[in-house]
Amino acid sequence: MKKSIIIWMVIFFLLVASCASAPSIPEWVKKTPSPDAKYTYFVGSSSAKDSATALNDATAALIAGIMQYMGVSISVESSAEAKASLSEYEAQITQTVKTESKGRLSGFEVVEKYIQSDKKTGLYTVHVLARYETKELNKEKARIESLLKEKADAVAIPEQKGDSAANEGHLIDAIRAYAEAMSAAGSSDIENAQIKLERNAKKASALAATLKLVVLSPSNQEIPLGSTNAPSFVVKLITNRRGIEEGVPGAPLVVTYPRRLTSGRMGTTTQQVFTNQDGIVSFDVPVVELAGDYQVTVQLDFGSIADILGGLPGWALPYMEALESDLSGIRVYMSYKVVSAAKSVPTAIGVYLKDQTQKGSLDPETFVKSLEEALVKEGFSIFTTKISAEYGKPDIAQLKAIAPTQAKRFILATVELVSINKEDSFFIASVTGSLSAIDLIEGNTLYSGSKGAQGMGFSEAEAISAALRTLGGQVFAKELLAALR
Repeated sequence: MKKSIIIWMVIFFLLVASCASAPSIPEWVKKTPSPDAKYTYFVGSSSAKDSATALNDATAALIAGIMQYMGVSISVESSAEAKASLSEYEAQITQTVKTESKGRLSGFEVVEKYIQSDKKTGLYTVHVLARYETKELNKEKARIESLLKEKADAVAIPEQKGDSAANEGHLIDAIRAYAEAMSAAGSSDIENAQIKLERNAKKASALAATLKLVVLSPSNQEIPLGSTNAPSFVVKLITNRRGIEEGVPGAPLVVTYPRRLTSGRMGTTTQQVFTNQDGIVSFDVPVVELAGDYQVTVQLDFGSIADILGGLPGWALPYMEALESDLSGIRVYMSYKVVSAAKSVPTAIGVYLKDQTQKGSLDPETFVKSLEEALVKEGFSIFTTKISAEYGKPDIAQLKAIAPTQAKRFILATVELVSINKEDSFFIASVTGSLSAIDLIEGNTLYSGSKGAQGMGFSEAEAISAALRTLGGQVFAKELLAALR
């Protein structure tokens, strides 16, 4: 009996000793301490096969708790600037946990670490208790919120401006503001960037779809050659929203019109104009001193909008291209014609050869025919006349004698072959010519000039013929259309 009592007493003392040697679990592991007058507390816990990994994961959990308190999510949607700032902030917390140093991050310190091991599972569980001075924590929260809000405002503010401008009828300003919002969304990694960019792109395209240019001035105007009265045009930019048609004020338009270059060739130039409060703009184009059909193009000038969208990333290009396609389609074309009074004057054409030795290789009829076709196309009444070799260069009396009785003017030309060369399998011919337009009534010269041209062909005859057609149908025809009134 005494022996069994002794045994039980030994077991009891062993149990007591065992319990006394086992470490007790801190209360903060079971429940995160509530904030006090100075500090806010955070706990991070994690289990792993080794204590180092468990500590790293516990630190990550601790950081997640701090971010949750701040209402911040570190994710792929965070802006690049925010990512950099938050990454640095996270690194400072991590270093503080690992080194248990103070002062690395203002107001933040590790209070205690607790490690448990489970022999059955082989897992280590690490718990980290940290405290953060509440005033410093809130300062950091305000800083990060401001950082994120700045990025969000870069999209939100121009979008709001666009909405306001659209409601007031300033559609171009609205489209430009939506483009700014698109650019802000596309140039950063703010949350839901693609959704925001797409939303603003759709708003801009919806407005662009309502825009239309209409011509208010008469079409197919005829301007006499040599007139000082410039062709005048009037267009209106309108929008049709909710079934109501109204003018769009303050819209930039680009006018492209013909211009004769110093070389004598025709080119184009542009000027920018702006619609008035009714969406209307009127403009004159410089007189073209060359008879022919011309066209004026007026289109919406969206260059400043395209510049805003120029920096969008690859994934945003379809939205940009769709909007630019909508804007580029807002254009109108207007035609006018510069007519020469000379076309109503019956005119004869004759060609003589200065060098009769060239008669076999040079057919002046090719030159005459091409010049005649070009003038007839412009409405001229033309009579071709053969000039006998005996005349040489006819004088005014001879021209009156050989010209048809109804002819009032005579176009007298001479052509000459300068050279013919072979390059590879082609022949290249160079010809020159002199031409005068003479008034048979008054006897005075209306135009006089000398020009040259080249032609290419598989044979000498083809090359010469091509050069004569160019000289007559293009070079001299344009000169006459510009000179004859």
